[in-house]
Amino acid sequence: MPNWTAPFKLPKLTSAEFRKLRADYIAKYGYTYTYPGLFDVLKFGIEKPLTEQETLDWKAKRYDQFSEDRLYDIKKMKKKRKDKFLAMLASPTPELITSAGSIMCAIDNAQDALYTLGAAGIVAMRFSPPPIAALLAIPTGAVMTAASALTIIGNLGARKLPGKLAKRAYQKKTGIDPWSKKGRIKYAKHLMKSFSPQAAVIQGLQTTTEIFGVGISLGPLVGFAIDAVATPIRMLFGQPVAVKLPIPSMDDLKGMARRYLRDVPIYPYFGLRTSDEEVMAMMMATWISNVTLWSETNDLQEWADADNIDQVLINPTPPTNPLTLEVIQEEGIDVPDVMNWPHNGQPWAPMQDVVNEYSAPAKDFFSDYMRLHDKDWLGYMFKTLACDSTFYTLACAEGQDQVQYDYTATSKACSILLENHLYPDPEQPEANLQKLADRIDLWESDSIKPTLRGLVDFCDQNDILLTSW
Repeated sequence: MPNWTAPFKLPKLTSAEFRKLRADYIAKYGYTYTYPGLFDVLKFGIEKPLTEQETLDWKAKRYDQFSEDRLYDIKKMKKKRKDKFLAMLASPTPELITSAGSIMCAIDNAQDALYTLGAAGIVAMRFSPPPIAALLAIPTGAVMTAASALTIIGNLGARKLPGKLAKRAYQKKTGIDPWSKKGRIKYAKHLMKSFSPQAAVIQGLQTTTEIFGVGISLGPLVGFAIDAVATPIRMLFGQPVAVKLPIPSMDDLKGMARRYLRDVPIYPYFGLRTSDEEVMAMMMATWISNVTLWSETNDLQEWADADNIDQVLINPTPPTNPLTLEVIQEEGIDVPDVMNWPHNGQPWAPMQDVVNEYSAPAKDFFSDYMRLHDKDWLGYMFKTLACDSTFYTLACAEGQDQVQYDYTATSKACSILLENHLYPDPEQPEANLQKLADRIDLWESDSIKPTLRGLVDFCDQNDILLTSW
C-alpha cells in the first residue's frame, strides 16, 4: 500500500518561525519557484503583495515613494488584472460577467497562498528529477487504458534497463497519473450527515480522476471554520444556526489556506480560458493549502460538529487586493455586483449547492488540461499536484486514518512485468496485445490483484509473446 503522505508533512512551526523561513528562502531565490531537475523548463513567479504602507502610498498616488523596479512590478500586476477582468467583461457568458470579481479574488488568493505558505523549498521538494525525460513523448492521458500502459513498458523494455530501474522509471511516469491510482474514504461519517451523495461516491474505491472533482468541491467545507470566526453565518430558509465549532487557530498559515480553499471551486467552473502559469499557480496553491491544513488538523475536523452544515450559506471571499479593487472600480462597477457564485449568479449559496455544482466542472477542467499537456512537464506536475491534493482534501475532511489508497491493476501488472525483465513483444499481432490489455482491465473491474504467475500463464495460454532482457 503506497504511503501518499510521506515525506511531505510540514514541520510544526510558529507563524514567526515560518515567516523567517519564507524570508530566508526569498532572499536566496527571489520570488520564483523552480524545481530540481526542471528548472530549465519550468519557472513560476509569485507576486510580492503590497505592504500596508505601499497600499496607502498607492491609493494616495504617492508614486515617488516606490523604487523604479517596485513601481514597475506593481503596474505590471495591475495590468495583468485589468486584462483578465476586461476579457471576462467581454465574454458572451452572462454568468462569467456577474462572477468576474469572484474569479479575480480566487486568483489573488492563489498568489497570496503561494507567498504566505511557500517557504524553504516546501513545494519544490515534491518534485525530484525523474529519470523519464525520454518517456515524456509517450502519451499517457487523463484516462489511460491497459493497452496504452503496455506500450509504455514496451518502450522501457526495449531500452534494456535493469529491472528495478525500469520499474522505477515506469512508476515515475505513471505513478502520479490519475488513472494509475485509486482511493476512497473507508467511512465518511462526518460527510454522511449532510452530504450523503458525495460521501457515497468517495466511499467507493475508484481512480482519482473520478474523485478529483469531489475533492475540489469540498474545498469550501474544509475551509469552513474561517466563516465561523470571520463572518456571520447565514442559514437557508432562516433556520437557527447551531454551530458547535471550537474557535480555530486563525494564524497566518491556516487562515490563508482556508481562505484560498474557500474559493478554489470557482476557478475551473467555466473551463479552460487562461494561461498555463495561472493554472499551475492555482494547482500549486491548492496543493500547499491542503498540505498546510492537513499538517495542522491532527485529524480533528473543526466543522464536523456543525449541525445542518449543508444549509449554511456562504459567499465568495470578498477581494482585499487594492489592485483588484481598483481595476473593478475603474470600470464603473460596484464590487458587490461581480461577487457572485457562477452557478446561480447570487452572492450567497448553500454549502450543499457548492458541493453539488462544482464537482463536474472541476473534473472536466482536469481532463481538458491533461489533453493539452499529456506529453510535457506541465502535465506531469499538474497531475502530481492534483492527485496529491485530492487525498489531502479527503484526509482533512474525514481524517487520515479513513483514507485508503492503492494502485490500479494496470499499474501493478506493468510494474510486475518490468521488475522481472519482461514486456510484450511489440512485433506480435496487435490482437495479442489487446487480449492481454482486456484481461488486465477485467482484473481491475473484478478487483483481482495481478501476479507474475497469473500474467505469464495467461500469456502462455493465449500465445502472447513476452520478451525478456
